[in-house]
Amino acid sequence: MNFQDLTKRFITSIISLAVLACILIFSYISIVKWVIALFAAGVGAMGIWEYCRLARLRSKKGLTELCIAVGVLTILGFFVSTFDKSFSLLPFILIFLGAIFFFIYHFDKITDSVSSIAMSLFGVCYVAIPLGLILKILYLVSPCKMGHEGRIWFLYLLVVTKITDVGAYFGGRLFGNRKLASQLSPGKTVAGAIVGFFSAIIFSVIFYFLQDLAPNFHLSLIESIWLGALLGLLGQVGDLGESLFKRNADVKDSNRLPGLGGILDMLDSLLFTIPVIYFFLYVCA
Repeated sequence: MNFQDLTKRFITSIISLAVLACILIFSYISIVKWVIALFAAGVGAMGIWEYCRLARLRSKKGLTELCIAVGVLTILGFFVSTFDKSFSLLPFILIFLGAIFFFIYHFDKITDSVSSIAMSLFGVCYVAIPLGLILKILYLVSPCKMGHEGRIWFLYLLVVTKITDVGAYFGGRLFGNRKLASQLSPGKTVAGAIVGFFSAIIFSVIFYFLQDLAPNFHLSLIESIWLGALLGLLGQVGDLGESLFKRNADVKDSNRLPGLGGILDMLDSLLFTIPVIYFFLYVCA
């Protein structure tokens, strides 16, 4: 059994728990709402910078900065749209305007312009949209889930997604020999993926049984099973998806932040699971 990177994961978990505790306790204080929104925008800026590095977009002067600007404005657009229905289309307008600026930027940089525009727009959508949606989960205002507490759903999202990573890690180390995707992530195993998947379902069901402790959180047993399954599956797809970017760029981590690796390394699974919870909360059956 190889647990060489356990210290790094432990440090990351402690930092993440500290940030999570602060968000859950103080997030509904007026001034703190903007602090959290700006924090999300800052995380998004760093994530897009890392993406541009992996996608080799930094060779084009000013393109990375343009991607970051569009991404930050999109995240803040989602935040503003949460509290004022008249701005409900703002984030999508900002993405559309960003696409226009990507075209304008390339008018005098024709070489590889098609792939560059596509990668730039994808990078913004890949990072900024999920981070914008997580603000709409935290500050839940949905006619489909009246009376639900956004902070509990925020906690549910993070716990079920991250327990998938934990289950996959320990399951792979304890039981895994057969590689899941050896070219993308040599440490991932089939056994780890299975343990991670069922860990997500188990913890989702635990939230179902504990919902009496949180009267503003409602989840049926069937919903807890299929939501847990979706998060357990898509979280691992997101993890492997980011590994695909790193293998293509021939790097181990998306950044070199001490003890953390990169922002995308921390967010990879969440970028695929955040939309699931958003659609569950905001799309009426």
